[in-house]
Amino acid sequence: MAEEKPRLQLVRKVYKGVAMFENEVEEIEQMDTRDDDIWVCSFPRSGTTLTQELVLLIETRDFEKATTRQLDEVFPIIDVKDDRCPYYKGIKYIEQMSCPRLIKCHLHYHMLPEQLRRGKGRIIYIARNPKDLVTSFYRLMQWGDQLEEGDKTFNQFIDAFVDGTGISCPWPKHLLEFWEKRKDKNVLFLKYEEVVKNMANAVRQISDFLHKPVTDEEVAKICEYCKFETMKNNNMCNMSYLRDFKYVNDNAEGGFMNKGKPGVWREVLTPEIAARIDEMARELDGSGLVLADF
Repeated sequence: MAEEKPRLQLVRKVYKGVAMFENEVEEIEQMDTRDDDIWVCSFPRSGTTLTQELVLLIETRDFEKATTRQLDEVFPIIDVKDDRCPYYKGIKYIEQMSCPRLIKCHLHYHMLPEQLRRGKGRIIYIARNPKDLVTSFYRLMQWGDQLEEGDKTFNQFIDAFVDGTGISCPWPKHLLEFWEKRKDKNVLFLKYEEVVKNMANAVRQISDFLHKPVTDEEVAKICEYCKFETMKNNNMCNMSYLRDFKYVNDNAEGGFMNKGKPGVWREVLTPEIAARIDEMARELDGSGLVLADF
């Protein structure tokens, strides 16, 4: 029974003023990277899993791997370390991976490995409208049983997101650090709404960036595999394995994958909350970065 599984909540910490889950960030900043590393970076709930799947299939064309091995195993997150969980193994696990290494990361740009920031390795960043993002983030944290007293209610979670004290916040700073590097030859900046609207174009963008040419047939096959409903029902990427060893709240309003489309925030956020997030997002003004607001 789900209720009988242990409640394994990830430990939190604050590093350089940023709240995050327990990790080895100090070592990450100084770690050796490789020229063919591919880092998918994002603020949580920005379309990271979709981007990972696209990258995995473009880089390897290995659909068997994508359907038989957990995405968290072949494309591990580096900035969460918890030995109670099967795939949150940190730097040592990633150091043992064969090339090219596929790495997921939610750290701010200035916390990435110095070698990566200097161009040793490639970065694909995915950005998303903050109102959809925070709605999805709360639902994930609720489903995964990761909320604490300070952000247990939706209003508390919104408060922390807007005032910059929530996990991975401040969101504008996270976004702008990567946006400012978008012209670096080792950085590709994507927008979730555009990827969803025209996935075939996103596949070609990523393939060009990775120097992995794709045929029209391969583009169609990758897009078909990465349809939201397909991924939501794919136990290799929908995090259903969490139920094997820990409690998850399947009575929550959402899960690891929710609706997979822009504009869901309109069904959830009050006008007052939406206005607060819009005010926070004005920090992007003048940067040239515009995110679709459905």
